[in-house]
Amino acid sequence: MRLPHRDPIRLGPTPYEVFQEKEGIPSVKGFFVEDLMDVEVKPWERMGALGSFLNLGEQQETDAYVCEIPPGKQTNPQRHLFETLVYIHKGRGATTVWFEENAKQTFEWSAGAIFAIPLNVAYQHFNASNEPVRFLGGTNAPHVINLFHNDDFIFRNPFQFRDRFRPEREFFEENKRLTVRSWESNLVPDVNQFALDDYPMKGKGVKIMRFGLAGTTYGCHVQEFPPGSRSTFHRHGPGAIVCVTQGEGFAMVWREGEERTRFEIKPGSIYSPGDLMYHGHFNTGHATLRHFAMRGRSPKYSQDRYRTKLHEMIPFDEEPPDIHPMYLEELEKKGVKSEISVVEE
Repeated sequence: MRLPHRDPIRLGPTPYEVFQEKEGIPSVKGFFVEDLMDVEVKPWERMGALGSFLNLGEQQETDAYVCEIPPGKQTNPQRHLFETLVYIHKGRGATTVWFEENAKQTFEWSAGAIFAIPLNVAYQHFNASNEPVRFLGGTNAPHVINLFHNDDFIFRNPFQFRDRFRPEREFFEENKRLTVRSWESNLVPDVNQFALDDYPMKGKGVKIMRFGLAGTTYGCHVQEFPPGSRSTFHRHGPGAIVCVTQGEGFAMVWREGEERTRFEIKPGSIYSPGDLMYHGHFNTGHATLRHFAMRGRSPKYSQDRYRTKLHEMIPFDEEPPDIHPMYLEELEKKGVKSEISVVEE
């Protein structure tokens, strides 16, 4: 028997909501952002740039934010005890990280790059171009802030995690394969160019790579769907944040007993299924669809191996009968000539 979605319990503002109110920037809620370039950003004093929170998926395990750095400017130096993954959507620049002022390391990036800020390391982003930089940051700040609810401990903690960041080495040049479909790196220059591994059990032509970035426990992966490919509907716990990096199509989310919602997706689209909300990914274009997803634990520190039966998929022959014919009709309208592949998630 499938358990029902659990309704939230409201006991007043959480520590994270109090923190966010003090940050003074907008917050986008819901499940979907059509284009992160269209998100309204406002001056963000702590960051020293422009920003907006993305509080998607009706949860407080993770959050995201859109940050814009004006041409030739930089963010304020800072450090914190929550983990941060970064996807550069537009522009080019560099990031400097350090424990001590005399031992800084700087790496460059451009559109398509993903990287992580090592835990509690001081860092600063720089825009090295004559156009604004826009990037997506994903964090586990809500969980950490609700857990400790102490700004001094989270933002001004002197502890150095030297097992996660080693200033004496060329830290951001490290790359190695952990196992099939799992990679450990500190910087991926372009998610659309990185070679992914075949994922035959998920469908014909489907590829994936799970990443552990800069020693973080916050997991992420890049997944690729060839033309004429879609996933089955699947669900898991809260906190997943998906950003489309290439291609076009649609995503669909729903809970048992509720109406289905469809989102048209393109590069820069972001969506976050709610807790135990079924969702599926559909490629309707003539080219490959790729997305960058921040979710769960990194491969080395994975807890997904202990998934419960609630983290299930709906077998293709048990899903609502109108969905697949609708997908086939859309492919026909667009003239997509490909063998249909259903990806089991």
